[in-house]
Amino acid sequence: MIFNVSIGFIIPWLCFLIAPLPNKIKLVLRVFPISGLMAFVLNDFFVKHGFWIVKPIVDENESYSAIPYNLGLYPVWAIFLIYFIERRSWSPAILIGIWSIGITFAEYVLVEIGRVLYDNGWHVLWTFISYVVAFTIVVLYSKSNRN
Repeated sequence: MIFNVSIGFIIPWLCFLIAPLPNKIKLVLRVFPISGLMAFVLNDFFVKHGFWIVKPIVDENESYSAIPYNLGLYPVWAIFLIYFIERRSWSPAILIGIWSIGITFAEYVLVEIGRVLYDNGWHVLWTFISYVVAFTIVVLYSKSNRN
């Protein structure tokens, strides 16, 4: 679990804290709730239906090990996505694609080192598609709640 907390929670938030982003608090308040919610809903749904497991399994509950990622890596990744969409002239669709490739690659590394196990026909392409859908929802929500 130390690995999950370090890689999934501490390092992403440290990267966010040292990044020179203006209006960090507003960005967190706008993006963290929806991105964290998306992470919990998707991880719990797909774990419950046997598509993947995040190791180690803690107290016989497969969802516990994903909590650091749900509260760290995924929301921070989404916060940076929204920041770049709002500050750059690139298309949101292109940035969603780039972000999805990046996070899919990170998850693929976790699969290769045995920290995430895929099952029931799940594979890296489905992972990429799930991130595209999740980031699209986050972007649409963020646009509708921009101050």
